[in-house]
Amino acid sequence: MKLSWSKKDIVDYYHANEFAYKLWGRNMHYGYWEKDTKTQQQASLRFNEKMAQRAAIGRDDYVLDAGCGVGGASIYLAKTFGCRAVGVTITPRQVGLARANAARENVAHLTEFHEMDYTHTTFPDATFTVVWGLESICYADDKAAFLREVYRLLKPGGRFIMADGFASRTEYQGADRKLMDKWLDGWIVNNVETPGNWKKFAAAAGFTNVWYENVTAKVKPTSRLMYFVSWPFMPLHQLNKFIPLGPYPTDALYHQYHAMNRGLWEYGMFYAEKR
Repeated sequence: MKLSWSKKDIVDYYHANEFAYKLWGRNMHYGYWEKDTKTQQQASLRFNEKMAQRAAIGRDDYVLDAGCGVGGASIYLAKTFGCRAVGVTITPRQVGLARANAARENVAHLTEFHEMDYTHTTFPDATFTVVWGLESICYADDKAAFLREVYRLLKPGGRFIMADGFASRTEYQGADRKLMDKWLDGWIVNNVETPGNWKKFAAAAGFTNVWYENVTAKVKPTSRLMYFVSWPFMPLHQLNKFIPLGPYPTDALYHQYHAMNRGLWEYGMFYAEKR
């Protein structure tokens, strides 16, 4: 049965899984694999590079990292381009970890981190030149409301760039619905939207030059790696086919792979500009 996750559930989940950052690194996301990519950390760094290139980020930009985690993207942008970056997260402990990571990388003077909901921020209108979201915007229950806030926060000519999972269809039934729910519940995500709906939400908010690219093929090696990591818990995965279980260790890693292979969801980059 599909669960409805609260803000507290998300915070508790990230507190409980904090050790994953030590294994995966500060840039904890699927990554972008190319022919010369050898490791997951290289793939993660490459995705930062691809997004920064698409958004044409430079030294003079002021970036909001929406759902910053422990500061990986903000620190990367500050170190690479010398731009200023502000990260926001609803997880209190991540704020301190992000600040410590930024100090360790000598970019504390270029970065700020705050406990804040990215759908209801306290920043003034037209504050940022770029809003960035990397595997964090899936947690916005109302994607249209999130885009309205992004539009408010951007300066005229500002850019929004995100990479995340997208639904491959508007509705799921039967076994497909169950598989999607098991994957999303495993990461405490309530819903994902189709690229088509994202484009509609962006247009309604006032964005122009809306662009989307399906990059599922570039993240599949990580999807496969996650699946292999889930193998020690195979008895639970098999039991879950017959007896509904709540979220358990590695359930999302197991089910995201099968749902992707079945074509139920895709991974993409989404970009839009403020008039």
